[in-house]
Amino acid sequence: MKKFIIIIASLLFAVSAHAQFGVIAGITSSRSDIKSAIADVQGKNITQYHVGITYKFGGNVFAVQPALLYNVKGTALDITDISSTKLDMKTGFIELPVQLQLGIGLGDIARIYGFAEPFIGYAVSNSGTFNGTAVKDLKWENIKNRLEYGVGVGLGVELIKHVQVSVKYFWNMGNLYNGDISFAGVTKTIADSKANGIAASVALLF
Repeated sequence: MKKFIIIIASLLFAVSAHAQFGVIAGITSSRSDIKSAIADVQGKNITQYHVGITYKFGGNVFAVQPALLYNVKGTALDITDISSTKLDMKTGFIELPVQLQLGIGLGDIARIYGFAEPFIGYAVSNSGTFNGTAVKDLKWENIKNRLEYGVGVGLGVELIKHVQVSVKYFWNMGNLYNGDISFAGVTKTIADSKANGIAASVALLF
């Protein structure tokens, strides 16, 4: 029993010795394919973002990194059959993602890693634009479920043990939005919009 306690204590000490607190921020694209996301970045059309705190513990090979974020997600619909209508929905979540990282260290200069990232969140803000004009009095009627959950996968690089740059694709499980829009006698449903997308982040670890 004493040996077991010593082993557990040693593992906890080793983990805490490699633990780092940090801040994280980045952009979130509502486009679900890389080509469209890059086009959004080049055209400066991305207005979704995320910001928060993070905590990494582990080594070069395996690390766990939870975070607490305010994450603005949404969906962008170009509805060409409704007079070239463009609908952008933005929903802000308090989100808890947990990265499970597998990596390889390149000395003290860099560490390259891949990760899987389950997440859960709760919607705290909701807004939208219709052809660039803000939708007035938009509350929660278009939100099917304020509780979100899903998973992301991505790649990252950690420089000099203090700067992380990562890119991921994320899937929201289940439908987030619920409702229809109509214009000139044509109705379009947004009930199947899941707010999947691509996100890029920078984290500073201390």
